[in-house]
Amino acid sequence: MRDYLPIDVLIGFNPTEPVKLSSLAAPIDDSAIKSGMLIRKATGNIGGDSGTGFRPTADTDSAADVSFFFALHDGDSHDVQAAGKLVGLDCSDQYVIRTGYFDAEGGTFDIDDPLTAGNDGVLVLAGAGDVIVARVDAVGDESDGSFAYTGKMPSATNTKYLQVKTVQSGLTVPSP
Repeated sequence: MRDYLPIDVLIGFNPTEPVKLSSLAAPIDDSAIKSGMLIRKATGNIGGDSGTGFRPTADTDSAADVSFFFALHDGDSHDVQAAGKLVGLDCSDQYVIRTGYFDAEGGTFDIDDPLTAGNDGVLVLAGAGDVIVARVDAVGDESDGSFAYTGKMPSATNTKYLQVKTVQSGLTVPSP
């Protein structure tokens, strides 16, 4: 059983459409990356060699020069391990996704609230000066039947989700 619901891409991802922004990179710590997490490209140790790959975000990743992605698969999944690469959906493109990886205890989420990178690949409410990676589109809970993963992904212990729209990279929350 998963801890959180994985990603569900509602709008914007067609694997045969080459104009969509996504990226392939090796997961730096495969077991730490889960489908639906916010990830970034970083330099690190990949399979004993130094290189560039994906790792979960941290709250120190809010600098405007960091590109953010949503992990399409678990880093330790068979397909990712066989290919040696993980697909990341670029937040600077236009996607509508649902994910369980957000700080559910971090406040009330309202439609159009700006979101930024938090620790361990979770989305958190953005404050003044934070880089916006997405905006809230809907909030829900799989347990009420509004978001069925039946037959698609395993159940999760935390069934809450955010539906978000990605935004152009580099936008920040204005200071009051």
